[in-house]
Amino acid sequence: MKTEEITFTVNGKEINGILTRPAADAPCPALVLLHGADRSGKDDPYYVEHAQQLVRSGFAVLRYDGPGWGGGSGQGQGFETLEYRTEEAIAAVRYLQSRPDINPNVVGLWGISQGGWICQMAAASYKGVAFIIPVSGPGVTPAEQEAYRVEAESRAAGLAEDEITKAVLMRRLMIDVVMVEPLYREVNQSKSKRMEDGAWSEMTALAYGAKPEDPAVEFGRVVEILKSIQGECWTKFLHLDDVLAMLGSLPPQAWEMAKAQIRAVMNVNPADFLTKVRCPVLAIFGEKDTSIPVAKSAALYKRYLHEAGNEAVTIKVFPNASHTIRVGETFADGYFDGMVKWLRDLRLK
Repeated sequence: MKTEEITFTVNGKEINGILTRPAADAPCPALVLLHGADRSGKDDPYYVEHAQQLVRSGFAVLRYDGPGWGGGSGQGQGFETLEYRTEEAIAAVRYLQSRPDINPNVVGLWGISQGGWICQMAAASYKGVAFIIPVSGPGVTPAEQEAYRVEAESRAAGLAEDEITKAVLMRRLMIDVVMVEPLYREVNQSKSKRMEDGAWSEMTALAYGAKPEDPAVEFGRVVEILKSIQGECWTKFLHLDDVLAMLGSLPPQAWEMAKAQIRAVMNVNPADFLTKVRCPVLAIFGEKDTSIPVAKSAALYKRYLHEAGNEAVTIKVFPNASHTIRVGETFADGYFDGMVKWLRDLRLK
């Protein structure tokens, strides 16, 4: 096994990575590891272990730094669009294809969680992606996934039903307040009306009432409302610390631009991409995942890829496994061996 520090560029910006490859000198196939929303670095143990395990398949494995890691000149910390992340993934594939020690016809993508959406989007737009392995990659929109996640994680944590109702309502309101065409207007207004007054009442009025003439006024009200509930136990899975940190980095006059970027993410629909994916797909899920609707996602993968005429599809759901495909502290039995076998059996040239 060989390791090499590398750099590649995205829109003129350098990103640092590490390429792990088999010891043989002949050109080999390769895959790129794509982060989830956490966007950690190339030295994150989760990705290091994946690289070390997957190189056993005879593939080279590239892992790289997310923004704010490793001293590269990537997009930087803050809000990212999925379109930018797709450009980044395609740039990584093209970098590998440019190397004489890599088989340019067999370069694919592995992506965890949000990286699963990026797998779909990159394979749909760039035919040079030879295969994809989305792991816990949602088959639903980010908006639907987020509403599901808050409810499932709150329920798994043992929150009371009224607390779960508040958390899910507030998450849906946080989505709709940035939307031009609200997704949850009817259900949110109905739920809010049946509850006693609270932060949700103010956010409901903000989301569906007349908009302030000055966007900065709306921005200030959103921040004020979220700060008012930050210490409530039922908000644990809203990740308000991160949300407020992101909002705190914005000047109020940038609110309209930020809303447009958030809308662009929330509206991403796998139906628009998986129906165009014709390369081999190995979609992996954990049965006990509380971040995405597993059964629905698996069914939608099958449906959309069938519509694409793609018959090279394998879907694996690991019993009792989590979002990261762990059972307890260890990876599910057969997780790495199954991927290694699938990669070896691709027979791509």
